[in-house]
Amino acid sequence: MANTRFQKTPLHYIQYLALKWFCVLFGLLPYKTAVWLGRKATGAVRFVMKKRFNRSVYDIRRAFPKMTEEEAQATALESWRNMGGILAEFIKLTQMTPEEFKKHSRIIGAEKMLNAQNVTGGIIHIGHFTNWEAFGLAGAVYGVDKAVLAQRVDNPYVDEETNRLRNIFTGRTFYSNNEDKPFFSCMRWLKKKKMLGILIDQNAGSSEVWVPFMGRIAAFSPITALLAIKMQVPVFPVRVWREKDGTIVSEVMDAVYPPKEFSMENVRKFTKILVGYYEDWLKDNPGSWLWAHNRWKREAEGEAYLKAHPEERV
Repeated sequence: MANTRFQKTPLHYIQYLALKWFCVLFGLLPYKTAVWLGRKATGAVRFVMKKRFNRSVYDIRRAFPKMTEEEAQATALESWRNMGGILAEFIKLTQMTPEEFKKHSRIIGAEKMLNAQNVTGGIIHIGHFTNWEAFGLAGAVYGVDKAVLAQRVDNPYVDEETNRLRNIFTGRTFYSNNEDKPFFSCMRWLKKKKMLGILIDQNAGSSEVWVPFMGRIAAFSPITALLAIKMQVPVFPVRVWREKDGTIVSEVMDAVYPPKEFSMENVRKFTKILVGYYEDWLKDNPGSWLWAHNRWKREAEGEAYLKAHPEERV
């Protein structure tokens, strides 16, 4: 039976036109003005989406028990404002030449990916921090032959436009929520000794491994660990932050090598190692993460599962 979730509707087209209007508006504005306006816009959205914003504050307080309510509110606000900044930066960056682009977004350690490219290939381990989309664009600008594993947006018009912009400097996208399973497409890509970007910091809806994250059990996709172990390729954690002047900096960290032997125990242990990078980045800059996502929505389910299967607790 065909999946109707991603079929085009008139409402989808209206939403797409609104997005295009924002793209035109931001395109006409100076870079810093566009980013300022984007941040203000999504910061104000908290008054409309009060329940979702309060959920962000709740999760922050759970992750950082020593934070006061005021500090958690400020952290959540920064996170929500960051979403608007991401949108504005993404639109402006896709309109630039590679030379202009490097003035606003740069990579430290790009040579680590370039050296692995066409030799071993590898997986880029990144999360929803600061502006992950800027890193994806920057990778292509710096010469990395990459693909990304992403979730398809429910609005097919917006999804097509986002994917076009995401790969405007070259690249391709595999979809994790496509009808076709992405695992083998990713394997074929890695067999070509290329780079593959994967984000696993959002809730996994199925085929999960249960790993503690910021003191609470969360469902993580095991796909990074599975691919790394099966293909025996290195994993490159990538941390993204902004300088005071607004420059987006992405740092490619030293490669992490997977266990030699495949087992689900090794998959869980390697996933926990990768989750540790997210925790370190989050503790260093709590407001840089996408708190609007309900990361622990399956916490009770995970606790119940691990109680019944204690051997899988890592």
